[in-house]
Amino acid sequence: MAKKAAKAIRLRRTPFYISVKQLFFDPENPRLPKEAQGKGNDVLQEILFRRFNLEELAYSMAENGYFDEEPLVVIPQKLPKSLTHADPMSAEYKKFIEKETTIFTVVEGNRRVAAVKLLLGQDLRKKLGIKTWPKLSNAVASNLSQLPAIVYSKRHEIVSYLGVRHLIGILKWESYERASHIAAMVQNDQNISHIEKQIGDRRRSTSKLYFSYRLIEVAESEFDLDTERAKNYFSYLILSTGQGSVRDFLGISGSWNSVDFKKPVPKNKLENLRYLFSWLYGEGQGKPPVIRESRDITNKLSPVLRNKEATEYLKSTRDLDEAYERSDGEKELLLRNLRRANKNIERSLGLVPQYKTDEVKEEVRRCYETINAILKLLEG
Repeated sequence: MAKKAAKAIRLRRTPFYISVKQLFFDPENPRLPKEAQGKGNDVLQEILFRRFNLEELAYSMAENGYFDEEPLVVIPQKLPKSLTHADPMSAEYKKFIEKETTIFTVVEGNRRVAAVKLLLGQDLRKKLGIKTWPKLSNAVASNLSQLPAIVYSKRHEIVSYLGVRHLIGILKWESYERASHIAAMVQNDQNISHIEKQIGDRRRSTSKLYFSYRLIEVAESEFDLDTERAKNYFSYLILSTGQGSVRDFLGISGSWNSVDFKKPVPKNKLENLRYLFSWLYGEGQGKPPVIRESRDITNKLSPVLRNKEATEYLKSTRDLDEAYERSDGEKELLLRNLRRANKNIERSLGLVPQYKTDEVKEEVRRCYETINAILKLLEG
């Protein structure tokens, strides 16, 4: 009987020390705003400085130098075809990596590199109008001139690492950043199921993130909507698409396995997608959002969309509270609370003979008084 083929094990990689001058920022970094994607190194340096808190990081480095325990992750630009599948520890590969003319894209560690470049570059600080910045000793400046980096040949080889670290790991990116990274992986011909398998995502959170990301793309292409708020409050969209009534409203399949990510919303439901975005995020000054906080989605919007009359009322008036009143939402809440209370009392019945204390008697009296008050209201 033939033996089952052993699963390939990832190669262990030893860090190289690479000059900061050879390190370039990643124009595909999912943490960058969309308008910055694909921009040049100088533009990315400024964006990283303006949008991310580099000063605290810089002060730490000025005091301690660079911690080798946190190597960068980089890919070489213009890697010769002969080295694409070469052993990363082979003499030929090492020779190319260690050449002073080899340029690298920093896939992991852009903030750290941006902080180091500012620490070492007086002219750069002047260009960006930075007047106060940590000063370096000669020893720290020497330490920061070369940074430890794990080198991968191609971007797709880092998928598992980035997925575990930032999609499901302890250093998660924000929701929209994670979704943007997943979208980039899909564009590189990886399917969702394969990505989830690679990063050990058993909860299908990758599918949920990517699906919500695709809804934003559809809203941008189909309607004249500003989706910036949707990206900033991306969690609202994720929460909404987890509600059965919202999924029905958009015509979304009940199973993630059968969702069509290329066409996430059927053509005849596109107008409903516009309504959803408008309710969640508003449409300019004239139409503010009807959702004020996330619990409005589960407590009010979801019951409204289960009721046709309430849904039509919300469409025409944008009054979520009044639409909720028309949805029988409070009636369902009342019934749920009463059923839950009754179930808890039934469970307690068997324990009462063992605990005939004054404290238990007082709680029973309170239950009795509450039930009597409810009966009087019902009979009144």
